[in-house]
Formats: sequence, C-alpha cells, structure tokens
Amino acid sequence: MAQLPNLDVHDRPNAPTIAAGAFAVQWLQDIIDFWYHMCPFSATINTATTVIPVTQDWYLLPADFILDVRNGALVQTIAGDPLSYKRAVRVPLQKWLNRQLSTQKSTNVLYPSYYCVFGDDGVPTARQQRIHFTPDPTVAVSTVLYYYQLPPTLGSTDKPKFPNDYVCIEYVRIRALEWARVYDPGTAQRFAEKVVAGMKAAGLMNEPEDDEIPFDELTFRKRTSQALLSQNTYAWMGP
Repeated sequence: MAQLPNLDVHDRPNAPTIAAGAFAVQWLQDIIDFWYHMCPFSATINTATTVIPVTQDWYLLPADFILDVRNGALVQTIAGDPLSYKRAVRVPLQKWLNRQLSTQKSTNVLYPSYYCVFGDDGVPTARQQRIHFTPDPTVAVSTVLYYYQLPPTLGSTDKPKFPNDYVCIEYVRIRALEWARVYDPGTAQRFAEKVVAGMKAAGLMNEPEDDEIPFDELTFRKRTSQALLSQNTYAWMGP
C-alpha cells in the first residue's frame, strides 16, 4: 500500500500473514480509538449492572467506558423488583454538590436520583472514572448503566467495525509514510482531525436527539397529573 519493503518485512515476516506486533495493526488501533473518543455516539452501546452498597454513593466505571448515554443510569427503587427501575438524571458537578448537600440530613429511605461522572487518579494502573450518585442510598441499590464502549484491542486477523474503510486505510498509509520519513510527523493526525470535522459538520456520528426541544429536566421534573394541571404554563419564561 505504501510501497515500503522494510515495513513489509517487519509487519509480514511470514507473508501473507500479518504479525501480532505489526505497526499497521497498532496504527489501525490508534485511528479507531481516536474516532470513538471524538465521536462516541457511533460506538457500541453496552450496559453495566452494579449494586451500590449502603453509605456509598459511587462505583468504578468499566475500563472500556467512553461516555454515558445521556441520563442512562437506571436505579432500582424496590429491591429485587426488575420492573421498578427509574432513570437518574446526569448533572454537572456544581449541581450534583447542591443536591448532595440538600439531602444530607434526611432520615427517610433514599434512592439516587442524580449522578455525575468524576475522574479517579487513585487507580494508577487503569485510570478508570467513577460515577457518583445522590442522594446517598440508605439501602443497597441495583443500577444499570448504558454507556458507549471503546472498541476491543485489535488482533492481526480482526476486522474493525467502522463505517468508512477509506478513512482507516488512508490514515494507516499516511502513518507508514511518516514512519519512512516521507511525510512530516503529525500529518496523519491532521488528516484525522480534518475528516472528523467534516463528518461532524455533515451531521454524521451524532447521538439521535428528540424531534422537539425538551424542557430542562432539572427544573421541570415530572410530577403527578394533578400537579401538572396546576402548573403555570408560562413559568418557563422566568420572572
């Protein structure tokens, strides 16, 4: 592809078989990981089921976690009942802290309603993130998290799942020419960033959105039908 005999000898010492440590496989992994970090909405959606113990409001996210599906954390509100799950709302850290403080003196049975994703440098080998919930559960709570998943590590015989083969092939070709000092370092990265910008501008690889502008769920929480009848329909405009 790049007409580089030295690279071919390294990557295919027993042609036509690709070696496990081939540079081309590593470069292909680089571009796949880059795409999924920049456009996680095109990645595979996976689920993680975890139990939050009493007096703890967090757990470590999976090692292949990229981004949570918006409000994609489900919380079981009746122990053992698979039909009692409700969605927790993702909030920024500042609002998460406010809600954490507002329930710190409560003596009632509490189930998490909000969550926020934190970094965690305390796991030096994995650098996994943590998901924190509030209010702190007063009983053990089962949760299901929907999240966008990093692609698995490629092997020499694997075919990556990606919507455009040309982009992957061209990136690997440019990286090979960088390796041979034909192109300047960073040429492949600039190519990748340019294509990402073009795909985003075209509306590709975006998360499916509602066909209407929803109310802010932090302000306009769902209430009973009687409360909805008495709600001021002009309140969204502010005072």
